[in-house]
Amino acid sequence: MKRLLSVILTAVCLVNLAACGSFGSSKGSVKLPAVYLSYYADGGLSAYGEYVYEFDKAGNIVSESYYYGGILTDRTERNYTDSGIIVNESVYGRGDKLQSYKEFDEEGNLLKETVYDYLGEVEEYREYNEEGLVVYREVFAYSHYIIRFEYDENGNLFKQYEVDYDENDTVKFSYEDTFDEEGNTINRVVTDVDGNSFVARQMVVETEGNKRTVYEIGKDDEVRYRTEEEYDDNGNLLAKTTYVVYDDDRVLSHEEYTYDEEGRMIHKIYEFTDVTETEYEYADEGYLYKESIITGKYISPEIYGDLSNAVFTECTQVYFYDADGDKVRSEYYVDGKLTSYSVWEFENVDPAKEQGNVLDYRDEERKLDERAYIVY
Repeated sequence: MKRLLSVILTAVCLVNLAACGSFGSSKGSVKLPAVYLSYYADGGLSAYGEYVYEFDKAGNIVSESYYYGGILTDRTERNYTDSGIIVNESVYGRGDKLQSYKEFDEEGNLLKETVYDYLGEVEEYREYNEEGLVVYREVFAYSHYIIRFEYDENGNLFKQYEVDYDENDTVKFSYEDTFDEEGNTINRVVTDVDGNSFVARQMVVETEGNKRTVYEIGKDDEVRYRTEEEYDDNGNLLAKTTYVVYDDDRVLSHEEYTYDEEGRMIHKIYEFTDVTETEYEYADEGYLYKESIITGKYISPEIYGDLSNAVFTECTQVYFYDADGDKVRSEYYVDGKLTSYSVWEFENVDPAKEQGNVLDYRDEERKLDERAYIVY
């Protein structure tokens, strides 16, 4: 039987409809999410979600709706040209609140995107180039700033310009970052409100064999941070540690990576405020089918009680994926004990056969069966 894959949820997770299938085409089948089910550890159903799709006369998916517990929570609407090229896309959340609006060019490439907050105010605006890379970003939430991006012929980011504004939309300062081929900031020039410029950050890289050391130098020409990296003979990162030099070489963060014979990552450790371990498992066919994330957390025995009573607990999230990379199952463990799990069911639909129809899964019978369990 087909492997089911999984992740753990403490709260119900809504699936991004557009990410799980293509937006509509009358050629071939499209894989679409059908039903979402969440269970308690004993198998009792705790939540469910269903999907509704509407097709135009050409077989394009013009509307996708997600119902959680029978209530409409997310809806995506799209418009197309007569030749089936997408023109724009509107995503609504919390029923009818516009969350994002996208515009596409005559070839269907994303041009512009506007993101809205829960009040309907513009939160962020982006523009993209023909390769789908963001070239302009304006953010209004919390503070107002504008970022422009430049890429080389290979699509690598090599320069970034940012301008920050105060509450009166007066420029506070701006800076220009220059990046290396690996995306690391190698230089930052800051310009203050009076037009005075200075080098605020500079990266100096030293390489010896499979080891690399990166020094971050501040505007006072003193080393602020030092990052030590180690790679294997294939160029895979094995370990990375960042030290705060000005604070007696205090360790700021640490990472470790392990790979299998195929060069695929199978284990990752990341230490910052918490220590998080991630384990990856692959199917015989080669695709990632299981991802386990283990994090140590302090959890209060009483959810709303005194946090001074909190105890250190190991929380594990396990995600299972299918061959298409879609999440099909999630599990949540506390100190090794399963507390809840969720599953997603998908269906391959031929839009050509659904032209002008509404595909509604809300009438599907929901029951606990073998699909709710992992099959290895």
